Amino acid sequence: MIVKILSAAAGFNGVVYNEEKRAQGAAQLLKAENFGFLNLAAGNLKQEDYIRYMTLVANTNESVLKSQFHAIISCKGREKSAEELLEIAEKYLQRMGYHDNPYLIYFHSDTAHNHVHMVSTRVSKEGKKVNDKYENMRSQKVMQEIMMQDVEYEVKTCLTKALAYGFSSEAQFKLLLEREGVKVTEKDGQYQLIKYGSVVHAFASKEVADRIAKYKAPDARVGQVKAIFRKYKRGLTVEQFSGLLKEKFGIELVAHQAKGKSTPYGYTILDHASKQVLKGSQVMKLDELLSSVNREEKIQAGRELIAKLSTDRGLCYTGFKRQLEATGLLVNKKGEIRIKGDEEGSIPVLMLDKTHVRALLYQERLQEARQYAVTSDKDMRLLARLFFVKQSDLSVAKASDPLEKEVVAAKLHSGLASGRPLQEILDSCGWSIAQADGKHFLIDHQQKRVYAWADLTKERPAFQAVQVVELDKGSDRAREERLQDAWTQSSGTTGQLVASMLYLMESNLGPDQGENRKRKNQRKR
Repeated sequence: MIVKILSAAAGFNGVVYNEEKRAQGAAQLLKAENFGFLNLAAGNLKQEDYIRYMTLVANTNESVLKSQFHAIISCKGREKSAEELLEIAEKYLQRMGYHDNPYLIYFHSDTAHNHVHMVSTRVSKEGKKVNDKYENMRSQKVMQEIMMQDVEYEVKTCLTKALAYGFSSEAQFKLLLEREGVKVTEKDGQYQLIKYGSVVHAFASKEVADRIAKYKAPDARVGQVKAIFRKYKRGLTVEQFSGLLKEKFGIELVAHQAKGKSTPYGYTILDHASKQVLKGSQVMKLDELLSSVNREEKIQAGRELIAKLSTDRGLCYTGFKRQLEATGLLVNKKGEIRIKGDEEGSIPVLMLDKTHVRALLYQERLQEARQYAVTSDKDMRLLARLFFVKQSDLSVAKASDPLEKEVVAAKLHSGLASGRPLQEILDSCGWSIAQADGKHFLIDHQQKRVYAWADLTKERPAFQAVQVVELDKGSDRAREERLQDAWTQSSGTTGQLVASMLYLMESNLGPDQGENRKRKNQRKR
């Protein structure tokens, strides 16, 4: 079950949105509650009646400027019926403090997942504002309580996972569970599994003892892990090496320290890739693991990473940068590589050629484009042009999330109906507009989705008043070069990519609009 609270709004546009869906046959009003005498004529009421009543209630507290509460509860597929979702929604409103306020519950089944919309007022009939402190956090907790999260099932799942590993001692078995937040004690020949301060499950300790007695060291895998340690430890501190192992190989190092001591007396290797628990001494002595590294070792480790660029075609700039940082080296987008701690203006210890830099940045854009839900050839063409990548490097592979589309449509409808400027709506939601083949598209950079504008709303705002990425104009090659320059000045994050695309849009704006945008961005910084 998923619950999402939409942004608070000044009016009750959530009612308008759901009533429009209802008129299209895509929604069903399950319940209209606490509307006073209006409830007697429930079958003959219109959206104006509901909105008028909610507005009267909201006006009893003029200090609450955004009086609409609008949330969505969605289940997986069709596992919950309209009646079951209604029951859950009413319990949810009760625990969130809205059950005595006027509220509407609509059922939608026009997507792959059944869901309900709840619209209410944040002001009670007594003029008191409903507590919205830590609202989203409370919302998730309330939903967990309603669904009666099965802690015993959670702990048993952790136990099943732990028993799937090969381990040679009781301490190793306990360590696996402790890493999952499950404490293990032994009493009367049984292991007691404790979660949230209570004994949740118990089982015979003999089961673990028998597994330990039958344990055989995985010699082949130990040899592989030894080779990984020898190859990648050089030039790294233990912290850097530990991070690299976890990210690249699924191997976790767990240090063991005596109370009050900072230096470990030993360590354990959790090899999640092969589901084995190994003693650290089986692979590398502790002294060798903790040994410091010198400057030349770092440079040599950097050379080896650069050599990999010719064979690892899929490596992106961020991934390469992260691997270098793990060896104590820093790289900028000019290809200059320095040892961490050296001054920025100092002579680089290593240098990437421009071809490698360009390839790394291309892979960065490609990986970003691949994060978006590509559900059609149309999406694929648009993303290829938006991120300046080859269409052949993308594929239609991801299913769209109907609930996300529902949320975006509701947010957009609410924002437009409130009279807010479209650019303000886009900026606050992390959206941008692109135009391709004469049609407008909404790009959701937070949820990584692309929507045809016409699929979200019938409204046709003045697009000339906002910044639109014009994919039908200009030279793709020239714009790609400007994007390359913009990336060279950025940190390479998703947010910076969006900023880079806005930078490119300057070429499609008039000089006055472009200068206004630059001044606005400078003020934000």
